[in-house]
Amino acid sequence: MAGRLSDAWLDDLRSRNDIVDVVSDYVVLKQKGRKHWGLCPFHHEKTASFSVDGESQLYYCFGCHEGGNVIHFVMKLERLEFMEAVTQLAERAHMTMPEAQPGAANAPSRELKERLYLANQAAARYYHNLLYAPEGAAVLNYLHKRGLDDADIRRFGLGASPAGWNDLTNALQQEGFTEEELIKAGLTGRKEHRSYDMFRERAMFPIINAQGRVLGFGGRAMGDAQPKYLNTSDTPVFNKRQGLYALNMARKDGQQKRIILVEGYMDVVALRRMGIPGVVATLGTALTEEQARLIKRYAPEVWVSYDGDSAGQKAILRALDIFDAQDIKARVLAFPDGLDPDDFIRMHGVEGFQALKPIEPMDYRMNHMKTQHDLSTQQGRTEYAIACCNMLKAVKNPVELANHLQRLMLDTGFEKQVLLDQIGTALMSKQPKQRVSGRRSRPAELEDYQRAEQGLIRLLGSQLIPPSTVTVGDFETPVHQKIVQQLLSGEPRARILDGFDGDELKMAAAALSSEVQIDEQKALTDAEECLKTIRIHRLESALEQTNQLLETAEGEERRSLIMQASDLLQEANRLRTGRKG
Repeated sequence: MAGRLSDAWLDDLRSRNDIVDVVSDYVVLKQKGRKHWGLCPFHHEKTASFSVDGESQLYYCFGCHEGGNVIHFVMKLERLEFMEAVTQLAERAHMTMPEAQPGAANAPSRELKERLYLANQAAARYYHNLLYAPEGAAVLNYLHKRGLDDADIRRFGLGASPAGWNDLTNALQQEGFTEEELIKAGLTGRKEHRSYDMFRERAMFPIINAQGRVLGFGGRAMGDAQPKYLNTSDTPVFNKRQGLYALNMARKDGQQKRIILVEGYMDVVALRRMGIPGVVATLGTALTEEQARLIKRYAPEVWVSYDGDSAGQKAILRALDIFDAQDIKARVLAFPDGLDPDDFIRMHGVEGFQALKPIEPMDYRMNHMKTQHDLSTQQGRTEYAIACCNMLKAVKNPVELANHLQRLMLDTGFEKQVLLDQIGTALMSKQPKQRVSGRRSRPAELEDYQRAEQGLIRLLGSQLIPPSTVTVGDFETPVHQKIVQQLLSGEPRARILDGFDGDELKMAAAALSSEVQIDEQKALTDAEECLKTIRIHRLESALEQTNQLLETAEGEERRSLIMQASDLLQEANRLRTGRKG
């Protein structure tokens, strides 16, 4: 996770960014005992359950179970990748980021990237000012006709690009930017030793990241010029596959229950100006996996709200597949009569938009499939049923599957068992009990032996028991094994958490962040109890496996397994009762 950065440098970064100080920039903290407490910034609560430990340099919420070190806190709250959070903390501490390692010789320097950010910012200012000059009248008139007022224009930083071939280039060169910098920023092109502005006679939409830096632009042509929309090409600071329009606004929206994903810049502007939060758009490309993962940082669910025409419907289906692959909950806002979000909200207002009911992915897929077949014919119904059954193979929840089958029975007239046979599965009366794995995120859902493992880690991490008390072999859960291995090698707790993310980070933080306030003698007694719980679990697991083998064993093998099972049972009972023999 830490990539090319050394452990020593990251330790220095964390030491210069005391977690109590950093968290205090976002959360009101009050000290109680050794820890500081406040209302969790990651979920809504009225009673403080969010703790920050200055000694271990860790935070943990006993409500939502988010936890980690100062880097994880910035990543989670600012919705940043690891290196982005590290860079932000380095700037806060006035630290210089390490130089790129060999093999990254072609990577752009930090100085160049900073110059490109400044060039884009200067260009955005130039375009915005031009909008109110005579040369920007056509674009200004277009924006006003689309229902925007001057406050909207300022809020989104909209502008107009000039008609001349190199007006922007000349203006920015006069501000001190070189032609080479402008070319690398995607603002200027060069052909046959002659430079020219990349954007001419277009309404300009600045693309701004979550940190407020202008990365590039989207430009809508006036009149019949082609392409209708032109975006900045990929540069050292901009990659259209990895960004979203209005991401800076999504950050200011705070924690949302859902993100609304639209296709066009004007769709974002139209919905947001009507007070609808959490709206973002892709950047002139079909949805990418990188964009899906970026959306996941801002909300647990996304509503895909593309245009209602045929192309929009196909794009929705592709987007649903991407969100499925990334394990992101997605639903669809379908607009009637082929309308796009901008047209719809101008015609029906906020009330009409809010009245739209999001459609579940499988329902949307089946609706779309229904339009592709003539259900008035037996052949059409058959082909539709087969196509839907192929899709329904992916449905794992029996209740959801039953609902979809009920609909398919009504649409096609086929009996449930026929459809089940086509799917190649059968409904189960109940879900089998899922075994808890090392990736479960909530401590309350852990099995007894896993809670015992966490108890040992807390005692070991707090240095209340000697390292010789435990070994890595005493632990079964992979996350816990990794933590113990590093604790026994002397790694600090804050550094250990750099190796985890997602649900594993929650589990690791739960083990390392909890406070232990007991004396050493009580700690040793607690450790013994934890070890006993773990050993009983292992004996019970071995007994269960032995009993399974007994179901088919015969003769000498069966007698041997019976003796083995008896020994396991006696040992487990001995540990439970505390008897010596």
